[in-house]
Amino acid sequence: MAIVLVAMGGAVVDYVTLEQTRNRAQLALDAAALALQAEIFKVPINKSDIQNKAQALLVERIGDARITATMDPVQADPTSGTLSLSAHMSVPTAFVQLVGVPTLEARIVSEATRQMLELEVAMVLDNSGSMSSNRRMEYLKEAAACATNILFYDKVNDACAPLDTRNPAQNVAISIVPFTIMVNVGTQFKDAAWLDWAGGSAIAKLNFDNDDNDSNNFTGVVDRKKLFEQTGVPWRGCVEARRAPHDTTDAAPDTPQTKFLPMFSPDTERGGTNDYLDDLLGSCSINQCTRVTEETGCSKNWQGQLSCSNSTIRYTKSVGTNNTGPTSTSCIGSGWTLARENQVISGSVRTTTSVFSPLSKRELRERLCKYDGTSVVDGTNSGPNANCPEVSILPLTRSVGDVQARIRAMRANGNTNIQQGAMWGVHALSPSEPLTQGLVNTNAAVSKNLIIMTDGFNEPASATSYFSWGFARDGRLADTDGIIGNENETNVTSGSAMTAAMDRKTVATCATAKAADIKVFTIGLSSPNAQATKVLQDCSSGEGYAYFPKSPAELKDVFRRIAAQLAQLRLAK
Repeated sequence: MAIVLVAMGGAVVDYVTLEQTRNRAQLALDAAALALQAEIFKVPINKSDIQNKAQALLVERIGDARITATMDPVQADPTSGTLSLSAHMSVPTAFVQLVGVPTLEARIVSEATRQMLELEVAMVLDNSGSMSSNRRMEYLKEAAACATNILFYDKVNDACAPLDTRNPAQNVAISIVPFTIMVNVGTQFKDAAWLDWAGGSAIAKLNFDNDDNDSNNFTGVVDRKKLFEQTGVPWRGCVEARRAPHDTTDAAPDTPQTKFLPMFSPDTERGGTNDYLDDLLGSCSINQCTRVTEETGCSKNWQGQLSCSNSTIRYTKSVGTNNTGPTSTSCIGSGWTLARENQVISGSVRTTTSVFSPLSKRELRERLCKYDGTSVVDGTNSGPNANCPEVSILPLTRSVGDVQARIRAMRANGNTNIQQGAMWGVHALSPSEPLTQGLVNTNAAVSKNLIIMTDGFNEPASATSYFSWGFARDGRLADTDGIIGNENETNVTSGSAMTAAMDRKTVATCATAKAADIKVFTIGLSSPNAQATKVLQDCSSGEGYAYFPKSPAELKDVFRRIAAQLAQLRLAK
């Protein structure tokens, strides 16, 4: 009876020992499940390795060689993000072994469920001309490349180089959106249904005409694909801002009024900002008067100025394809426009040829026939693709190499249009057209993030330059409701007014992003003024999302901090 009584009393001690050991083991198994849960997303899953690591942690935390702990086979489900661990324990007894019970058994179970979020990041990066100063573009490329490596790889060194490149994260996609005064979407979309090549939108008719009559509004169709073919210049990939209010939204481009208009920069008037065509050529038939002034006895004075002693003037009148031949009588009509002028100096003779037209500057500028059969030299800042950046958008991709290559290709040129950069960043993250690589965010399983970096402010090239909203005189930039020039809008032609209008549209674009559950990070490098700073602050998702580094060298640290924060979201649910 004494043995039985001692055993029964001692059973309490043995049971307490078992429970204390079980608690330590449970904590150890919970820690193992949390620490090893990320391993289930590797392809292929190494369940044996997970089991061995959990076993080692369990034994270490129990810390008693007399206690046996054996892991069961690992259960893992990457789809649900669940790792299930279980183990059997055997604890030696001190008292109940007197009645034939040498050990007490226990089973512990732990389960960690944490889904792997799909992480999408659109980097909207300023490629304007100011980025060429003080090595800004060099630092930006380094910073964006650093962020890319942090997002794709688990471990990078101090120089942001990945320690192991064999297994980039499979749930990360990055888009690069370079922007200047415009955004290049890429020529791979030249046949996309969301492009309005046929000119079905009302804004497609602006700045073109075909009847040589100022008093008539043009109601015809402007086929931009035909215009590019006529000039022999391929479309580089830029599109114009959509007609308001769709220029700040992600509305589906499924009607002529909501589609994207391929950018064709019109030839401007003689001596204008983009004068690349002779207004009198092409297939046009036009009345004109040519004045040839021939000056002889020409010589230069000590200042290099040319002076001539004699001059003769002759005129030639053309009606359609017929001309009257040289005459001394002027054929220049009242109010006629100087359409062409060139000067040739040969020895002591200077010959100036001036061609006048009865058409107004506007009609000469807008006539469609002048593009037909011409040959145009397309430049970076001139021609039908004027101001269209050469480096295009990279849609969301899981290819680290493609992202890094696009970052390296960036170059600085032109002015700044933060709004269109931000808008195409939103399009890149959206699952709907025009870019469809973004995933549908079902059950908050996708983290969408927009990083906007600029060193300037919304800066249109000039009031007379053609850019995302056409010419300032078109009234499209002021437009907010799709009705150009109504009583709710004022004319926007001065530089400051254009910047203010672009600022308002930029903030509206960021509101569109935030309404779509996109986190917006903004970076203002050496922000030029208080208004530019305010726009970026208002655009961001709030405190902690807006950064204002003072020097280009700080960009890498800012991008590193943002990327490190986002990298944690890969396993955040």
